Amino acid sequence: MKELYWLDRIQPSDRLSVGEKAFVLSQFRQQGYPIPTGFVISTEFWREFIENLEGKASILTDLPYSSLHLDVDDRSTLQRVARQSRQEILGATLPAEWRSLFTTAAQQLKSCALILRISLSLPHSLEERFSGLLPSQVCWCEPEALELAIKRTWAELFSAKSLFYWQRRGIGIEQIDLAILVQPLENAIASGTTAIDSDCLEIQSTWGLGYSILRGEVLPDTYQIQLSTGQIKTQQLGYKIRAYRLKSMPESTDRDIPLETYVLAPEEQERYSLDETILEQLIRLARRLVAEQQFSGSFEWTLSSVSQLSIAQIRPNLSKQAPAASLIPTRSVMENSQLLLTGLSASPGKAIAVAHTIADDAHLAAVPVGSILVARQINPHWLPWIKQAAGIIAERGGITSHTAIIARELGIPAIVNATGAMQRVRTGELLLLDGDKGEVYRLKEESPTVTETCPETPIQKSEVQELIADYPIGTQLMVNLSQPSAIAKAAALPVDGVGLLRSEWMISELLSQKPLEEWLEPSQQSHLVEWLTQAIAEFARGFAPRPVFYRSIDSKAPEFSFLLGKKSSEQRGTCGYQLNPTLFELELQALKQVSDSGYTNVNLILPFVRGVEEFSFCRSRVERAGLLDRQMFQLWIMAEVPSVIFLLPQLIRAGVGGISIGTNDLTQFLLAVDREGAMSSDRLNARHPAMLAAIEQLIRLARDAEIPCSICGQAPVQYPELVDRLIQWGITSISVEPEAVERTCRAIARAERRLLLKASRKMLSGDRSDLPV
Repeated sequence: MKELYWLDRIQPSDRLSVGEKAFVLSQFRQQGYPIPTGFVISTEFWREFIENLEGKASILTDLPYSSLHLDVDDRSTLQRVARQSRQEILGATLPAEWRSLFTTAAQQLKSCALILRISLSLPHSLEERFSGLLPSQVCWCEPEALELAIKRTWAELFSAKSLFYWQRRGIGIEQIDLAILVQPLENAIASGTTAIDSDCLEIQSTWGLGYSILRGEVLPDTYQIQLSTGQIKTQQLGYKIRAYRLKSMPESTDRDIPLETYVLAPEEQERYSLDETILEQLIRLARRLVAEQQFSGSFEWTLSSVSQLSIAQIRPNLSKQAPAASLIPTRSVMENSQLLLTGLSASPGKAIAVAHTIADDAHLAAVPVGSILVARQINPHWLPWIKQAAGIIAERGGITSHTAIIARELGIPAIVNATGAMQRVRTGELLLLDGDKGEVYRLKEESPTVTETCPETPIQKSEVQELIADYPIGTQLMVNLSQPSAIAKAAALPVDGVGLLRSEWMISELLSQKPLEEWLEPSQQSHLVEWLTQAIAEFARGFAPRPVFYRSIDSKAPEFSFLLGKKSSEQRGTCGYQLNPTLFELELQALKQVSDSGYTNVNLILPFVRGVEEFSFCRSRVERAGLLDRQMFQLWIMAEVPSVIFLLPQLIRAGVGGISIGTNDLTQFLLAVDREGAMSSDRLNARHPAMLAAIEQLIRLARDAEIPCSICGQAPVQYPELVDRLIQWGITSISVEPEAVERTCRAIARAERRLLLKASRKMLSGDRSDLPV
């Protein structure tokens, strides 16, 4: 007779029978980590169950010896097969001896409720996590409820999204061994996740059981902690309205799920869910995992009603690719290094490379490929050298500076606001740049040659994980781009288009060939238009039929000063077009040619609009170019100057078709802060009451006028709690850098769900005031 496997006694030889999740937890439990007890219903039960399904007409008859052969791209067939398979599994009856075995084991757990988790053995390891694809089941510790939960767990393998997933990855259903881990489920004071990456620890927590985090119904409290020192670098109170707990044990047989939600009291909503004592316990637990297991990854935890901490799940970071051997900062390297600089983390990642300081443009010619660029401030026309760099260190700038933005788009580790970098760093010395922590180390080992220490391309962050189909959103999610090299990766993301195509950075590589003043000579203008046409068309082609919003050139950089003479520092954006419309009209010619070539998905955003007169001047030029005749063409403006807050109704009457809120510029002008300056990181705060009032007014005015309103600045990424307010106010789209797409998508999903829950409660109570639009 087949037997169950208890976590305390699982051996390496049992690995295929119990699956990876159960095996990992068993190994940690046997080493003394706080893993709750439990048993595993092995894959042998699953295979015998499938083999003995009644009826030769069953579509599962050939399992587990051959796979289901179906076209997963045929939606109706996929849904039919999934539905029929699940019905057959749920309609079957477990053998009496199995039921007795499972019930006896469950009763030994001494808990009124149980949680059942799928534990898989696959033909090869997956580099991607598939959390959420095969959800856990909960049930009362009662024979009929347990049997139903077991069958529901097995049936999850045949959901439509599961069948689609496995076939897309070339894994046949018959190749998958499915075990079930059964553990007690107890009420919790708090629960959450802890992620460990090198010396960085991120803890998320909320009240009650962790389902509110899993289902995106709360924004958890978040703590960023330096693991080596235990110092809390940042902590942020979440947005917690509801929580999960166990129902009271039913007096009679009840197969209902034993979970219920409850509304948190106001004082709990406004209080952190962890105190210092529990934080210390989590830090000690994380340190132990790193010291004993060299662990990198995350684990889920719960805090019981008796303040006992336990680990619910462990997820080693299998998808993280190790860098090349020459780029790994070994223990001996770190022991022979010294902290040289600190600054703001502008773009994550690590690089070990030789430094090259750049005092002015004359030093660019000598910059070797794969070096770490060190400068007071990065200039746009340095783009060709930036692309070849292993990392960037800048003395000036904040995380919304142009240096930070371009580094994140290119995936290059970068630190800004690194005071004294030009004095402390010498060209030729070997550095370790840690963009995650904002730290730079001087390595004392003898410097290897550049080819040994530096890759020819920047260190890239891992691919954005595939978003789970359980998180559909109504708000459009778009990307900010400027470089053609980023098109393929960004276009593959689940985005609705390009919300901001930054023209200044797009054209900067062209300007590295010769100054703009020469490009604007009559004999060269046709070549400039041709280059712009091809560049814009490349983005249009990559994202078609999704829209691309091209932001015309804002002549604020030194490269454009000759256009406006002494007024260049004052008359940027559309006001500059009035003084000298040459470049703007060439851009319009390029947009016209892109449209004529068949790409009708490109639209125009006017930068730095101060008032109606400037907009009307530009609109007349756009109309003269023939763009307004195109049915799909949209003419928007950037809302990045405070005057737009007050003049938007008049601008809309003048023909504005949509607005994009540029929080980076709007914040600096509304709060009188230099976004490129060294102190901007402290004062450039998009959560300032004045900024919140401005953003809300812009969104509501756009909503009342029934025109789209997007936001393309760094604010929703830097402060994800703003997403709730943006959704509530009526934002139509949010545009972020590619590396922030996944977490922004989840933030939007959480915000929309909370808004719907709030609306449904109001409607049920009969209160229809202040319902979302």
